[in-house]
This record gives sequence, C-alpha cells and structure tokens, in this order.
Amino acid sequence: MKILKLNKLKKRRELKKEIENAKKMILEGKIIICGTDTIYGLCANALDESAVKKVYELKKRDPNKPISVFLKDKEDIEKYAYVNDISKKIIDKFLPGALTIILKKKDVIPDIVSKDYIGIRIPDNDTIRELSIVPLTATSANLSGEEPPTSAYEISEELREKVDLIIDTGVCKYKTPSTIIKIVNDDIELIREGAIPFEEIIKQTK
Repeated sequence: MKILKLNKLKKRRELKKEIENAKKMILEGKIIICGTDTIYGLCANALDESAVKKVYELKKRDPNKPISVFLKDKEDIEKYAYVNDISKKIIDKFLPGALTIILKKKDVIPDIVSKDYIGIRIPDNDTIRELSIVPLTATSANLSGEEPPTSAYEISEELREKVDLIIDTGVCKYKTPSTIIKIVNDDIELIREGAIPFEEIIKQTK
C-alpha cells in the first residue's frame, strides 16, 4: 500500500501524474482511500461489482446496507438518478458541498451498491472530484461501527494494510459527516443531520 501525500510544495506536473495513476488504479478495480470535505472515503469504481464487493468486505459492512456514490459534477447526477424540481433546487444550492441526496436511481447503478434509491455526493474537494471519472463508492474509510476518520492519521491499521492507495489530502474541511436527505416525489426526509443544518435545506425549497 502506498500513501500519496498531496501538498503545495509538489510540482504541478508531478501531482498530475500521481492523480492520473490513481485514476488508472480505480479503472483496474483497485481500492483507494481519499480525503473529502467531510471524512475520508473508501473508494472504488461503483460500476464494477467486484470492486464494490471488496469494499463491503474491507469494511466488514452488512451487504444489505446501500452505499452512496461520489460524482464529479452536478451535471453528472441525471446520468445515474432521476431529478425533479425540488431536488434540482437543493442540488443547485448545496452541491458541491457536505450533502448526500438520495434519489430514485437509474439502472446503470448496480444493485450491489443500492437497489431502488442511490445516495449521491459531490464533495467540496477538488481531489476526490478529479478522481471521480466513474461513480466512486462514497462510504467512510473505517471498519463498520468505528468512528470515521477526518485525517489520514486516523485510518485504522487494518484498512491501511488492505487498500491499494491512500491519498492524504490533509484534515477534512468540515470534520463531520455529510447531511443525508431523501427525496421521494415532493417530500424531503431527513436521514441524518450533519454538516448542513436540515432547516437550511428546507428553506431553500420554499
């Protein structure tokens, strides 16, 4: 396992080469850990069922629990999920940002990731978005039941030994998980309140 530490002292060409190598690893089915705006994520190609299965195994996660995905841009969302007027207002206001929005999924997302609805994240973090050349699994880089890491130093030794690459982007901006909401028709359901107050989200839809 290699740790790639991103810092401003590295030459731009060198950084670009390392990020390009990480993208190739993702397309090859490898598992990486990368910092985001909220917590460090355990990332793999969400369209590769074998890679997703590895993520579940590494986390010791219940295979019946769905996994959200990271996408690069807001414009990508409609490739993978259905967007109505209410969800569009929320997306335009809060993404990129510390929000997971659960929408009715399209068939391109494998059922091993999520069956009927899919949680979507577009983090306020350039590195993870640059890596999202395909939808990436957006689950915290911890063993199930443990605290999610907000820096590379907090990643458990067990995961460090089993993943293919760790990208150290420093301490996460918010240091707390994303707020999770679910949109069903015109209803907004709070699943978990995190970095963005639910009240702010509701205000945006009025």
